[in-house]
Amino acid sequence: MNVLIIGAVFGLLIWGLVSGRGAIRVMVRIITGSLTLLSLAGMILFFGVGQKAHWTSDGPGMLLIMIGVVACGLFALLFGKLTWLSSPPQDSPPSLSLSGLAQSPSHKENGRPSE
Repeated sequence: MNVLIIGAVFGLLIWGLVSGRGAIRVMVRIITGSLTLLSLAGMILFFGVGQKAHWTSDGPGMLLIMIGVVACGLFALLFGKLTWLSSPPQDSPPSLSLSGLAQSPSHKENGRPSE
């Protein structure tokens, strides 16, 4: 169930980043920027705990710390990429090119005149 919720949140964030509305994009960029900073802070925290313990322990605790460092680093990269994702191009009329104007119209485009 958690995977579905996380997937839905990622889907909403990506939808917000590519939406045509500027206010939604700004709001989602603030959210993804905040998640980037939180992930980076988590990575630094886990790294600090590992340094204090000299990266050794008797149980599975240090393994979880090492996995946490890598996972938080990957989340920081992911959310950082989402934050700086370029906006989609806005709808604009097609530009005229010289090659497009130089082509003669074909008979198929004009259609056959009715008799």
